Amino acid sequence: MASTNRGALARRETLLLAPAALLGLAATPAFADDDARVPVTTGLQACKRAQRWVDADVPYSQTSYYNGYRTDCSGYVSFAYGLARPGHSTWSLRRIGDFIKKPELKRGDLLLDPNRHVVLFDKWADEAHTSYWGYEESSSQGAVHRVIPFPYWPGYGTYKPFHKRGMTPA
Repeated sequence: MASTNRGALARRETLLLAPAALLGLAATPAFADDDARVPVTTGLQACKRAQRWVDADVPYSQTSYYNGYRTDCSGYVSFAYGLARPGHSTWSLRRIGDFIKKPELKRGDLLLDPNRHVVLFDKWADEAHTSYWGYEESSSQGAVHRVIPFPYWPGYGTYKPFHKRGMTPA
């Protein structure tokens, strides 16, 4: 009789927790590589993770999800950083780090306009540091890795370098 009750309890638990898991609300840690269970602590890990969306050609949407993350710019960065699903907004990303100066910008940092958009910084594209390779969810092209003028395309807002606390470049 006891095993029947445990079985019924387990089924009820599964039914209650399944919707939360589907929405990405289950309390599971975020990892750079879900199979290897390695926490995202470096800019290199974040960029490798971002490349997965480029390779999968994930389209931009503010209402769609990919692996539990919103497929907009801040959802993409949240995925790259291994943050909780469905991801931060550009506004709430400010809580996880600090604005920095241009010379401090390293792989895995962000170019952030809290009111508009966010780009994951990969590396400088030129010696003069006038453009960089960045990962972003573009409304017209989806997930891309491309050269972007520093700090961002003219006329698209005020972007500032931003560093996630606890992140190292390598």
